[in-house]
Amino acid sequence: MTYVDLTHFCVYPVNGRACDAVAARHEGGQLGHPFTSPANGWTPGAMVPEARPINPRNPIGDHTVGPVSTSGIYGTRNPDTGWDEPIPVSAPVLPSFPSELLGALGKFVTATAASLQTPEDLVAFAALASISTATGGRIRVQVKSDWHESTALYMAALADSSEKKTPALNAAAAPIREIEDELIEEHRPEVEATAQEVRITTARMTKAEQAAVGDNADKRAAAEADAEAARTRLAELGEAPELPRLLVRDITLEALGKRMYEQNGRIGSLASEGGLFKVAAGLYGTNGKANTDLLLEAYTGGPYTIDRTGRSSSRMASTFLALGLVVQPGIVAGLEKQNPEFRQSGLLGRFLYARPAPTAEDTFDSPAVPLALVEDYRSRIRALVTQLWDSPATYTMTLSAGARQTFADYYNAFARRRKPGGDLYDLADWAGKLRGQLIRIAACLTLFEDPRAREISTERMNDVLGMAPYFIAHARAVFDLMGRNREGKLKPLRDVLGWLSARRDAGADFSARDAWQALKGREWAEDMDAMNDTLLQLEEHGWIALIPPPDTQGRRGRKPSPRFAVHPWIANPKETS
Repeated sequence: MTYVDLTHFCVYPVNGRACDAVAARHEGGQLGHPFTSPANGWTPGAMVPEARPINPRNPIGDHTVGPVSTSGIYGTRNPDTGWDEPIPVSAPVLPSFPSELLGALGKFVTATAASLQTPEDLVAFAALASISTATGGRIRVQVKSDWHESTALYMAALADSSEKKTPALNAAAAPIREIEDELIEEHRPEVEATAQEVRITTARMTKAEQAAVGDNADKRAAAEADAEAARTRLAELGEAPELPRLLVRDITLEALGKRMYEQNGRIGSLASEGGLFKVAAGLYGTNGKANTDLLLEAYTGGPYTIDRTGRSSSRMASTFLALGLVVQPGIVAGLEKQNPEFRQSGLLGRFLYARPAPTAEDTFDSPAVPLALVEDYRSRIRALVTQLWDSPATYTMTLSAGARQTFADYYNAFARRRKPGGDLYDLADWAGKLRGQLIRIAACLTLFEDPRAREISTERMNDVLGMAPYFIAHARAVFDLMGRNREGKLKPLRDVLGWLSARRDAGADFSARDAWQALKGREWAEDMDAMNDTLLQLEEHGWIALIPPPDTQGRRGRKPSPRFAVHPWIANPKETS
């Protein structure tokens, strides 16, 4: 009795489910022989012979035809085991955050991450967003005569729910929140008194206007004078003031614009949820349509006008928004596919991204952050708020001669990478903004060390340019997640391999039903069809091989679950190139 493997030549049904792995092995069949399954309703198309992994438990000879003796897709034949080298499904290793390039901020980032046992990337991103917030839009970096950059940073770090996203964000944002509380209490009496005077004066003007339309001429004249006096006083008072705010959290775009207007066009947002993306996608208040105008304008620092029905427009001569988002990968998975306008408008290109690997440490006795580092970070953030956020003036920062030349050399070399044939051509929209973002980081780190500094040094520029490979590698990974999500599609395969390798006998055969019982409940394992799809893909990658089923003709009872042999590397992992 001979079994011929026809699974590789199946034309799958319209519903996308894999063909039955058992039915695909046709007893007594031949390569190229048409086969129809009434149960599944599919028919193979033209069959081109191609090598498949040989099941070492049931060797039936090499499937290749002609002089070719190695597989076209499964790697190099291993003569010792009879298996091909499998196609890797592991996630690419991304670089860790270069905290040593952060200057005075680096020690705080490293110590806080060690204490929380969280990736340094999360603390670094949250801290940079906090520094950006504290600058308050009061710095414009003049790169050259016709190129200025803001200090607004849009940072997005991705981590699973168990990776202490919120503690990392809180550690970095604590000084900003503390200062905000102090400013609110300091300005509360003045704000409330002014607001009260505005209300009283408004009421007087309304009463005077009503009296000014009466029949008595003398009373009309007095009322008109009172109304004019009230109007003049209201003009002096301006709009009712609001308490100072440095940060917002969950907020609609309409409310964000209002808060920015109340704070002279600037605000920061540090959050461990992804509500901002949902709001921008039109989930709330925009009839389901994406609305990114304010987010785009506040990054560049341009003017913005809020038009409100029945009320006067609110115009901001300049805008500033700092964003620090530390969210789960699922928040951005498929984001570009679902909202293509996010990338087309340039919104996604304005973010710097991090997708760090989980930390290996998970112990109770983690080291505490030295109090001196906590206090140093706190005092530096406080100095930024005092010197910049509270300042009514906007200052210009420049590059030293050495920094300017260093950046110019990098700029020119980088330009070729964005052009057709360059390694960043597929990310050209994001890469086009990276050089400006590096300038912004250099400015923020310079100001963190000295809020009065007005020049970026050569040393600081070299450090920041050294971060570029990190940002590029992580942006590529996150854009894949937001678009095609090739890595996400491999997660089910990794889950199955993880389960196989964790078994007591990792090299033992297993059935499809065994895999289902072990992994059901995972997000992707919705039903047995999903498991069969995953096992078929895993077989095509060369990690498992179907064991031909026994002849059950004439037997009663449930059809046995398909069984698979596992690649020897699952039990004895081997590093490959």
